[in-house]
Amino acid sequence: MEWTEDTILLLINLYRHQECLWNAKHSLYYNKLRKYDSWVQIAAELNTTVEECKKKITNLLSAFRREKAKVKKSIGTGKGSDEIYESNWFAYKNMEFLLDKNCPRETLSTFPSIQGGHFYDAHWYISNGRRYEIA
Repeated sequence: MEWTEDTILLLINLYRHQECLWNAKHSLYYNKLRKYDSWVQIAAELNTTVEECKKKITNLLSAFRREKAKVKKSIGTGKGSDEIYESNWFAYKNMEFLLDKNCPRETLSTFPSIQGGHFYDAHWYISNGRRYEIA
C-alpha cells in the first residue's frame, strides 16, 4: 500500500479510536482477540492488511518518540521560549493523544484512614476503642 499523508492521518485517527490498542488502562487492553478485531476493523477501513497497519503504526510510534525526545531535550532551565524545539513533523499533533497515556493514576491507600476521630478500613472501623465490622 502507498501511504500518503492523508492515509497516515486516517490511520492515526482510527488507531486513536481503538483505545484498547494503546491505552493500558482500558479494560480490553489485555484481550488479544478484541485487539485483533480492532486491527481488522482498521485494516478494512484502509483496504489493506493488518500486518501493514501494525508495521506503519510501529514506525509512526518510533518517529513520535524521537520527536517527543527532541522536545523534552530542548526544555531546560535558563532557556527562552524561542529555544524550545517545536516539532514540524506532520503527524505530531495528531499523535499527541499518546502523551498522557503514561500519566499515573490517582493512588489508593491501603492504610486505614482517620475520619472524624474514627479509623476506617474497607471491612471495619474503630470507634471509642471498639472495632465494628462493616457488612
